[in-house]
Amino acid sequence: MVARKPATKAAAKKPTASRAEAKGGSDAAASYIAQQPPDKRVLLEKLRTLIEKGVPDARPSIKWGVPIYARSGKNVCALASFKDNVAINFFAPPKVLVDPAKKLEGAGTSSRMLKVRTTGDIDSAAILRWLKAVVAANG
Repeated sequence: MVARKPATKAAAKKPTASRAEAKGGSDAAASYIAQQPPDKRVLLEKLRTLIEKGVPDARPSIKWGVPIYARSGKNVCALASFKDNVAINFFAPPKVLVDPAKKLEGAGTSSRMLKVRTTGDIDSAAILRWLKAVVAANG
C-alpha cells in the first residue's frame, strides 16, 4: 500500500495592491476600498471623501497593506478595514488631537485611531478638525 500525503488546504490569497498602487497613485485608496465587503466599502468611501476634503493635497499610497495618505512626505492618516469595523488612524501626537468625547483609541505617542462601525460613528466635523490638526503638527 502506498502512503498518501495528507491533503492540505490551499491558503486563501488576500488581494494585494499592484506595484503601481504600492508606489502610490490616485487609484491606491480606490483599489483597496473596492476589495472590501460592501458594508465596509460604504464607510471607507465616506472617510475617504472627508480626507480628500480636509487635506486635498494628501496623496494615497499602499503601505503596510492599507491606504496611507501623506502630504509633503509626512503621513497624515491611514484607512483600514477590520473584521468588526473600519478605522481611520491619525498620525500626530495625541495632545494635538482634541477629543473631549473620547472617541479616539490608542496608547501610543504618535497616533490615534477612530473605529467606525456605522455611518453614525462618522463625525465629519471632528474628523476634519483632526485632519487639520495633523497637518498643522506635521508642518
